[in-house]
Formats: sequence, structure tokens, C-alpha cells
Amino acid sequence: MEKHDFVTIADLSKEKILYMIQMAKEFEMHPNREILKGKVVATLFFEPSTRTRLSFETAANRLGAKVIGFSDAKVTSATKGETLKDTILMVSNYADVIVMRHHIEGAAQYASEIAPVPIVNAGDGAHQHPSQCMLDLYSIYKTQGTLENLNIFLVGDLKYGRTVHSLIMAMRHFNPTFHFIAPKELAMPDEYKLYCKQHGIKYVEHTDFNEDIIAEADILY
Repeated sequence: MEKHDFVTIADLSKEKILYMIQMAKEFEMHPNREILKGKVVATLFFEPSTRTRLSFETAANRLGAKVIGFSDAKVTSATKGETLKDTILMVSNYADVIVMRHHIEGAAQYASEIAPVPIVNAGDGAHQHPSQCMLDLYSIYKTQGTLENLNIFLVGDLKYGRTVHSLIMAMRHFNPTFHFIAPKELAMPDEYKLYCKQHGIKYVEHTDFNEDIIAEADILY
């Protein structure tokens, strides 16, 4: 059976994103289903988390799965020198899917390349947070009724904020206009501005945050 990882939002087509939004709507109306009964979900959080970890564990429980894992890498064999590769391969023997958060950018991609079970990226460094991005897309869709042709204003830490990086990639299908609002020290990295140019995504940069600048916002993030 083909292994389906969820490491980056960039891998999802427009059709897949819209399908997942419709599925989210269905699951919001009917959250308790036993479609993962008999399965084991491992949550490996090498970096502190409250909302993301509890969200995944709640979802797994509502779908009938058992949950194993850890919320603090200090209580694992990593403190004794066990490599990430060894940890992933070991846990793969116990679980049917691994949800992982790691402080190193690219850790989830690496895990997906060596694990025999699916990897879900719950945040890797300042890189991506695809599950949070899907929640953001669903929230935008619910409030606007569409994802098309929106003015989206991203405010704050755009340098290290992995959720805004994921959102840019996800919205490439929907003709957005982005406004990046941040002090120069936390400005959007050049690689994501280049991504916008490569995919025809319109964007404007600001360093001020005031009523005049955000007057045309559909979404203030």
C-alpha cells in the first residue's frame, strides 16, 4: 500500500486542498468516528507544544486510535545519544502513523524518507506547519465563503513564523494578494518572496502597522 506523508503544504494540489476542507466540514459536524479503530498514533514532540499536541491526540482519540509518544525529548533516549533515525525506525515498529514536531528544519522530510509508516509534520523549525495551515485555510473558507482573490495581511514575525510560510504556499492556487507587515528584523525571508514571484503571487511589503495600511484586508493574520 502506498505511504502517504504530510510533510509540506507545497505537495497538495488545489483539488486536494478543497477536498480536505470539505472533509474537515464533515468531521466538524460528526467528529466521533471509529475509522482508526485498532490503529496506533505516535506523537513525537521534540519541541514544546500544547495546542498542536493536544489537537492531534484529541483527533486520534475521536477517531478511535490509541496514542503513544512523548511531549518532552528530555525523557527519551535522545538524551543518551540515540539518533533521530534510530528513534524514528524504532517507533515505526510500534505505530501505524507518526506525528512529529522538531526544532530542526527539514527533520520531518528526513523522517518521511526513512520511516516505513506515514509521517505527519507538526512543525519543523521555522520551515513549515502544514496541519496548522489546513486549519487556517478552513477558517478563512468559513468566514469568507471562498479562498479565491483575497487580500491577506500577514503581521508580525514573518521570518521565523512557520505558519505564514505554509500559508503562502497553500494560497498559491487561489490568486491572493499578500501584504507582509513586519519590522525589518523579522521581515519575510527572501526565499518566500522568490516563491511568490515564481508562482505569480502578488505581494506588498510594509514596516508600519496602522488603520490606513490594513483598510483593504479580507484576512488579518
